[in-house]
Amino acid sequence: MGELSKKIGERGEEIVETLFKQYFGFPNYRDGLSIECFDSKNHGELRGNKSQTHGIDGLVHYKSPLDEETLEIGYISVKHMKNPYPKYPRSKFKEHFIDLATGLECFKFSNHKSDIEAKARNVKKTRTIGVLFWLSNSNDSKEKNILEILSKSQLESLQIQFDKIIVVDNARLQFIVQTLETVKTLGDGEFDYVYPSTGLNLKANHNENIGKILPMEFLAYDILPLRYKVGNSVIFHLACREGISEESLVQVMSLSKTFDKVQAARKIVISFPDYNSQNHDDMVSTVKSYFEDQQFTEQISIEGQSVDFRNI
Repeated sequence: MGELSKKIGERGEEIVETLFKQYFGFPNYRDGLSIECFDSKNHGELRGNKSQTHGIDGLVHYKSPLDEETLEIGYISVKHMKNPYPKYPRSKFKEHFIDLATGLECFKFSNHKSDIEAKARNVKKTRTIGVLFWLSNSNDSKEKNILEILSKSQLESLQIQFDKIIVVDNARLQFIVQTLETVKTLGDGEFDYVYPSTGLNLKANHNENIGKILPMEFLAYDILPLRYKVGNSVIFHLACREGISEESLVQVMSLSKTFDKVQAARKIVISFPDYNSQNHDDMVSTVKSYFEDQQFTEQISIEGQSVDFRNI
Protein backbone atom coordinates (compact mmCIF):
# COMPACT_ATOMS: atom_id res chain seq x y z
CA MET A 1 0.00 0.00 0.00
CA GLY A 2 2.87 2.37 0.79
CA GLU A 3 4.46 1.86 -2.65
CA LEU A 4 1.11 2.31 -4.41
CA SER A 5 0.43 5.48 -2.46
CA LYS A 6 3.89 6.77 -3.44
CA LYS A 7 3.24 6.09 -7.16
CA ILE A 8 -0.15 7.81 -7.02
CA GLY A 9 1.42 10.79 -5.28
CA GLU A 10 4.19 10.95 -7.87
CA ARG A 11 1.61 10.98 -10.68
CA GLY A 12 0.00 14.03 -9.09
CA GLU A 13 3.36 15.77 -8.91
CA GLU A 14 3.95 14.97 -12.61
CA ILE A 15 0.60 16.55 -13.53
CA VAL A 16 1.37 19.73 -11.60
CA GLU A 17 4.93 19.93 -12.95
CA THR A 18 3.60 19.67 -16.52
CA LEU A 19 1.12 22.46 -15.82
CA PHE A 20 3.76 24.81 -14.48
CA LYS A 21 6.27 24.10 -17.25
CA GLN A 22 3.97 23.96 -20.27
CA TYR A 23 0.99 26.14 -19.32
CA PHE A 24 1.88 28.47 -16.44
CA GLY A 25 5.15 29.84 -17.85
CA PHE A 26 7.71 28.28 -15.51
CA PRO A 27 10.13 26.11 -17.55
CA ASN A 28 12.57 26.15 -14.61
CA TYR A 29 10.05 24.74 -12.13
CA ARG A 30 11.99 23.09 -9.29
CA ASP A 31 10.70 19.99 -7.54
CA GLY A 32 11.63 17.46 -4.87
CA LEU A 33 13.21 19.98 -2.49
CA SER A 34 13.36 19.95 1.30
CA ILE A 35 14.09 22.45 4.06
CA GLU A 36 15.02 22.16 7.71
CA CYS A 37 12.24 22.37 10.29
CA PHE A 38 13.05 25.23 12.67
CA ASP A 39 10.25 24.46 15.11
CA SER A 40 10.30 20.67 15.27
CA LYS A 41 8.55 20.47 18.67
CA ASN A 42 5.45 22.48 17.75
CA HIS A 43 5.38 21.37 14.13
CA GLY A 44 5.86 17.76 15.18
CA GLU A 45 2.79 17.99 17.42
CA LEU A 46 0.74 19.64 14.68
CA ARG A 47 1.84 17.23 11.95
CA GLY A 48 1.79 14.13 14.11
CA ASN A 49 5.34 13.11 13.22
CA LYS A 50 8.88 13.86 14.32
CA SER A 51 10.32 14.78 10.95
CA GLN A 52 13.14 17.31 11.06
CA THR A 53 12.42 18.54 7.51
CA HIS A 54 9.63 19.82 5.28
CA GLY A 55 9.27 18.57 1.72
CA ILE A 56 8.59 21.04 -1.11
CA ASP A 57 6.87 19.47 -4.11
CA GLY A 58 7.46 22.52 -6.30
CA LEU A 59 9.02 25.98 -6.15
CA VAL A 60 8.74 28.97 -8.51
CA HIS A 61 9.41 32.68 -8.24
CA TYR A 62 8.73 35.79 -10.32
CA LYS A 63 8.36 39.55 -10.12
CA SER A 64 4.65 40.10 -9.60
CA PRO A 65 2.81 41.77 -12.52
CA LEU A 66 -0.03 42.59 -10.10
CA ASP A 67 1.96 44.31 -7.34
CA GLU A 68 4.89 46.55 -8.26
CA GLU A 69 8.35 45.83 -6.88
CA THR A 70 7.15 42.61 -5.27
CA LEU A 71 8.94 39.28 -5.52
CA GLU A 72 6.49 36.39 -5.28
CA ILE A 73 7.50 32.84 -4.47
CA GLY A 74 5.15 29.95 -5.16
CA TYR A 75 5.58 27.12 -2.65
CA ILE A 76 3.74 24.12 -4.09
CA SER A 77 2.25 21.15 -2.23
CA VAL A 78 0.60 18.31 -4.17
CA LYS A 79 -1.76 15.77 -2.58
CA HIS A 80 -3.02 13.30 -5.15
CA MET A 81 -5.09 10.18 -4.50
CA LYS A 82 -6.61 7.32 -6.44
CA ASN A 83 -9.90 7.27 -4.52
CA PRO A 84 -12.71 9.90 -4.55
CA TYR A 85 -12.60 12.81 -2.14
CA PRO A 86 -13.78 11.81 1.35
CA LYS A 87 -17.47 12.33 2.01
CA TYR A 88 -16.45 14.61 4.88
CA PRO A 89 -13.17 16.13 3.61
CA ARG A 90 -12.39 18.75 6.25
CA SER A 91 -10.44 16.44 8.56
CA LYS A 92 -8.10 15.26 5.79
CA PHE A 93 -7.87 18.79 4.44
CA LYS A 94 -6.70 20.02 7.85
CA GLU A 95 -3.81 17.53 7.71
CA HIS A 96 -2.79 18.75 4.26
CA PHE A 97 -3.18 22.38 5.31
CA ILE A 98 -0.99 21.92 8.39
CA ASP A 99 1.66 20.16 6.32
CA LEU A 100 1.82 23.13 3.92
CA ALA A 101 1.43 25.91 6.50
CA THR A 102 4.18 24.62 8.79
CA GLY A 103 6.47 24.30 5.77
CA LEU A 104 5.74 27.91 4.83
CA GLU A 105 6.53 29.01 8.36
CA CYS A 106 9.99 27.42 8.18
CA PHE A 107 10.59 28.49 4.59
CA LYS A 108 11.09 32.06 5.83
CA PHE A 109 14.41 30.94 7.37
CA SER A 110 15.56 28.69 4.53
CA ASN A 111 18.52 29.00 2.19
CA HIS A 112 16.16 28.54 -0.76
CA LYS A 113 14.33 31.75 0.10
CA SER A 114 17.47 33.78 0.81
CA ASP A 115 19.10 32.58 -2.43
CA ILE A 116 16.05 33.61 -4.47
CA GLU A 117 15.93 37.02 -2.80
CA ALA A 118 19.66 37.58 -3.31
CA LYS A 119 19.26 37.17 -7.09
CA ALA A 120 16.09 39.29 -7.40
CA ARG A 121 16.32 42.78 -8.89
CA ASN A 122 14.11 45.87 -8.58
CA VAL A 123 11.96 44.49 -5.77
CA LYS A 124 11.29 45.87 -2.31
CA LYS A 125 9.35 43.05 -0.67
CA THR A 126 8.76 39.32 -0.86
CA ARG A 127 5.47 37.44 -0.64
CA THR A 128 5.44 33.64 -0.39
CA ILE A 129 2.20 32.05 -1.59
CA GLY A 130 1.49 28.45 -0.69
CA VAL A 131 -0.53 26.50 -3.25
CA LEU A 132 -2.17 23.24 -2.21
CA PHE A 133 -3.23 21.03 -5.12
CA TRP A 134 -5.58 18.43 -3.61
CA LEU A 135 -6.51 16.17 -6.52
CA SER A 136 -8.39 12.92 -7.02
CA ASN A 137 -7.94 10.54 -9.96
CA SER A 138 -11.41 9.01 -9.44
CA ASN A 139 -14.07 9.52 -12.13
CA ASP A 140 -16.52 10.13 -9.28
CA SER A 141 -14.48 13.22 -8.34
CA LYS A 142 -13.46 14.30 -11.86
CA GLU A 143 -15.03 17.75 -11.53
CA LYS A 144 -15.80 17.68 -7.83
CA ASN A 145 -15.92 21.08 -6.16
CA ILE A 146 -15.02 20.79 -2.48
CA LEU A 147 -13.77 24.33 -1.90
CA GLU A 148 -17.06 25.57 -0.45
CA ILE A 149 -16.99 22.78 2.15
CA LEU A 150 -13.31 23.38 2.92
CA SER A 151 -13.90 27.11 3.41
CA LYS A 152 -15.84 26.26 6.58
CA SER A 153 -12.77 24.64 8.18
CA GLN A 154 -11.75 26.16 11.50
CA LEU A 155 -8.00 26.78 11.13
CA GLU A 156 -7.40 30.10 12.90
CA SER A 157 -6.60 28.39 16.20
CA LEU A 158 -3.53 26.73 14.66
CA GLN A 159 -1.66 30.06 14.89
CA ILE A 160 0.77 29.24 12.08
CA GLN A 161 2.38 32.26 10.43
CA PHE A 162 2.31 32.46 6.63
CA ASP A 163 1.47 35.00 3.89
CA LYS A 164 -1.23 33.25 1.88
CA ILE A 165 -2.48 29.80 0.89
CA ILE A 166 -4.50 28.99 -2.23
CA VAL A 167 -6.30 25.65 -2.55
CA VAL A 168 -6.90 24.02 -5.95
CA ASP A 169 -9.31 21.07 -6.18
CA ASN A 170 -10.41 18.97 -9.18
CA ALA A 171 -13.13 21.39 -10.26
CA ARG A 172 -10.91 24.45 -10.23
CA LEU A 173 -8.04 22.68 -11.98
CA GLN A 174 -10.41 21.26 -14.60
CA PHE A 175 -11.62 24.80 -15.36
CA ILE A 176 -8.05 26.13 -15.63
CA VAL A 177 -6.77 23.30 -17.85
CA GLN A 178 -9.84 23.30 -20.08
CA THR A 179 -9.50 27.05 -20.61
CA LEU A 180 -5.77 27.00 -21.32
CA GLU A 181 -6.03 24.01 -23.66
CA THR A 182 -8.72 25.82 -25.61
CA VAL A 183 -6.84 29.10 -26.06
CA LYS A 184 -3.58 27.26 -26.75
CA THR A 185 -5.26 25.40 -29.60
CA LEU A 186 -6.98 28.49 -30.97
CA GLY A 187 -3.76 30.50 -30.74
CA ASP A 188 -1.73 27.86 -32.57
CA GLY A 189 0.19 27.02 -29.38
CA GLU A 190 0.70 30.62 -28.23
CA PHE A 191 -1.24 32.72 -25.71
CA ASP A 192 -0.63 35.36 -23.05
CA TYR A 193 -2.11 36.05 -19.66
CA VAL A 194 -3.62 39.53 -19.35
CA TYR A 195 -2.84 41.26 -16.07
CA PRO A 196 -5.60 43.53 -14.73
CA SER A 197 -4.98 46.86 -13.09
CA THR A 198 -5.01 46.22 -9.35
CA GLY A 199 -4.19 49.64 -7.99
CA LEU A 200 -0.82 48.21 -6.96
CA ASN A 201 0.70 48.01 -10.46
CA LEU A 202 0.26 51.65 -11.47
CA LYS A 203 3.52 51.80 -13.43
CA ALA A 204 2.59 48.87 -15.64
CA ASN A 205 3.18 49.84 -19.27
CA HIS A 206 1.79 48.30 -22.46
CA ASN A 207 4.25 45.41 -22.55
CA GLU A 208 3.95 44.60 -18.85
CA ASN A 209 0.17 44.14 -18.95
CA ILE A 210 0.47 40.81 -20.74
CA GLY A 211 2.90 37.95 -20.25
CA LYS A 212 3.60 34.23 -20.24
CA ILE A 213 3.67 33.83 -16.45
CA LEU A 214 0.56 32.90 -14.51
CA PRO A 215 0.63 34.73 -11.15
CA MET A 216 -0.28 32.38 -8.29
CA GLU A 217 -3.34 34.55 -7.50
CA PHE A 218 -4.84 33.56 -10.87
CA LEU A 219 -5.24 30.02 -9.50
CA ALA A 220 -7.97 31.41 -7.24
CA TYR A 221 -9.70 33.52 -9.91
CA ASP A 222 -13.13 32.54 -11.20
CA ILE A 223 -12.44 34.52 -14.39
CA LEU A 224 -9.25 33.98 -16.41
CA PRO A 225 -8.20 36.86 -18.73
CA LEU A 226 -6.22 35.67 -21.77
CA ARG A 227 -5.03 36.95 -25.12
CA TYR A 228 -4.07 35.13 -28.32
CA LYS A 229 -3.91 35.65 -32.07
CA VAL A 230 -5.80 34.00 -34.89
CA GLY A 231 -3.90 35.01 -38.00
CA ASN A 232 -3.26 38.73 -37.54
CA SER A 233 -6.32 39.27 -35.34
CA VAL A 234 -5.92 39.74 -31.59
CA ILE A 235 -8.51 37.89 -29.49
CA PHE A 236 -9.21 38.84 -25.88
CA HIS A 237 -10.76 35.93 -23.97
CA LEU A 238 -12.45 35.99 -20.57
CA ALA A 239 -13.19 32.45 -19.37
CA CYS A 240 -15.76 32.25 -16.57
CA ARG A 241 -15.96 29.42 -14.08
CA GLU A 242 -19.49 30.19 -12.91
CA GLY A 243 -22.64 29.62 -14.98
CA ILE A 244 -24.17 32.20 -17.29
CA SER A 245 -26.87 34.59 -16.06
CA GLU A 246 -27.98 38.10 -16.95
CA GLU A 247 -26.20 39.48 -13.91
CA SER A 248 -22.94 37.66 -14.65
CA LEU A 249 -23.05 38.74 -18.29
CA VAL A 250 -23.40 42.40 -17.35
CA GLN A 251 -20.53 42.12 -14.88
CA VAL A 252 -18.14 40.30 -17.23
CA MET A 253 -18.92 42.50 -20.23
CA SER A 254 -18.30 45.57 -18.06
CA LEU A 255 -15.09 44.00 -16.81
CA SER A 256 -13.88 43.31 -20.34
CA LYS A 257 -14.08 47.01 -21.14
CA THR A 258 -11.69 47.90 -18.30
CA PHE A 259 -8.77 46.00 -19.81
CA ASP A 260 -6.43 48.20 -21.86
CA LYS A 261 -5.74 45.30 -24.19
CA VAL A 262 -9.35 45.27 -25.41
CA GLN A 263 -8.60 48.35 -27.51
CA ALA A 264 -6.10 46.29 -29.50
CA ALA A 265 -8.42 43.28 -29.81
CA ARG A 266 -10.46 42.54 -32.90
CA LYS A 267 -12.75 40.22 -30.98
CA ILE A 268 -13.73 39.66 -27.34
CA VAL A 269 -14.69 36.11 -26.39
CA ILE A 270 -16.53 35.51 -23.11
CA SER A 271 -17.02 31.82 -22.33
CA PHE A 272 -19.27 30.09 -19.81
CA PRO A 273 -19.41 26.38 -18.90
CA ASP A 274 -23.19 26.11 -19.48
CA TYR A 275 -23.73 28.48 -22.41
CA ASN A 276 -26.24 27.23 -24.98
CA SER A 277 -27.11 29.45 -27.93
CA GLN A 278 -30.74 28.33 -28.10
CA ASN A 279 -31.28 29.01 -24.40
CA HIS A 280 -29.22 32.14 -23.95
CA ASP A 281 -28.91 34.17 -27.15
CA ASP A 282 -31.94 36.35 -26.40
CA MET A 283 -30.48 37.15 -22.97
CA VAL A 284 -27.14 38.00 -24.62
CA SER A 285 -28.85 40.41 -27.03
CA THR A 286 -30.74 42.01 -24.14
CA VAL A 287 -27.59 42.57 -22.12
CA LYS A 288 -25.71 43.97 -25.12
CA SER A 289 -28.51 46.53 -25.52
CA TYR A 290 -27.67 47.92 -22.06
CA PHE A 291 -24.35 49.25 -23.41
CA GLU A 292 -24.36 52.45 -25.47
CA ASP A 293 -21.10 51.61 -27.24
CA GLN A 294 -22.31 49.38 -30.08
CA GLN A 295 -18.84 49.13 -31.58
CA PHE A 296 -17.75 47.51 -28.32
CA THR A 297 -20.67 45.07 -28.08
CA GLU A 298 -20.29 44.02 -31.72
CA GLN A 299 -16.83 42.75 -30.82
CA ILE A 300 -18.23 40.41 -28.17
CA SER A 301 -18.93 36.74 -28.79
CA ILE A 302 -20.40 34.50 -26.07
CA GLU A 303 -19.27 30.88 -26.27
CA GLY A 304 -19.39 27.60 -24.37
CA GLN A 305 -16.60 25.55 -22.83
CA SER A 306 -16.07 21.92 -23.03
CA VAL A 307 -10.30 18.69 -21.84
CA ASP A 308 -9.39 16.62 -18.79
CA PHE A 309 -6.47 17.62 -16.57
CA ARG A 310 -5.83 13.95 -15.68
CA ASN A 311 -4.79 13.21 -19.25
CA ILE A 312 -2.28 15.98 -19.90
